[in-house]
Amino acid sequence: MRHRTSRRAVACTAVAALLVGAAACGSAPGGTAGRAGTPGPAAAEAVALGPEFPEPAKRVVLEQAARDGRAPAGGRTAVANFGVNWPPSLVWQAESSGDICAAQAPQVGGVLTQCAKATDIKSRPTPGVGVILSYRLAKSDTWEGWNILLLASAETVERISCQQQDFPVRKALAVTVGGVLRTVYAVTVPADMAGTHQAAVRRGDALAVDQVRIDPEGRAVQC
Repeated sequence: MRHRTSRRAVACTAVAALLVGAAACGSAPGGTAGRAGTPGPAAAEAVALGPEFPEPAKRVVLEQAARDGRAPAGGRTAVANFGVNWPPSLVWQAESSGDICAAQAPQVGGVLTQCAKATDIKSRPTPGVGVILSYRLAKSDTWEGWNILLLASAETVERISCQQQDFPVRKALAVTVGGVLRTVYAVTVPADMAGTHQAAVRRGDALAVDQVRIDPEGRAVQC
């Protein structure tokens, strides 16, 4: 499985799957392919929820987070779903630091956990939206794209779009960092639609258009 990490991904801990101890920091090897013939997210208007984060893996992730001083605030976690065909991520805010952390669902070799520091989150444009932590390859026999976590500051996101195609977002977590409401969303986009996507957002009662750069492989702009 390939990953592309944004500059905001500032800390990571690889937690070996289930009963294995901590491993070296890095991308989890191996991968889980989607179902054969899996369509891209724009193929249907309905947004289906995906699987839950496996409970045994969740226990291992949270035990490691506690050892690292990044236990969830109030013990609260949320699941970031990318749809029925792709493994979810577990997301939370660290109680001690305010960092926002995410653990990817188990793959061959382990579970990857990353955290974005609260100090970096505070420096993000406000209002604004951007990629947080890493891109995750989503691939089937007939389709390839990226599962992405977005972080919106002082606004909520309804969808993003590229080349007149809309890609629905799934709200995962809303927390306050630096006195500003920050919302984490999960979204899946095709691999060939890199570039600056338009984001339909809401700021209070007002609708607005924002932009979010999605370019995990540094390809030429397509949007």
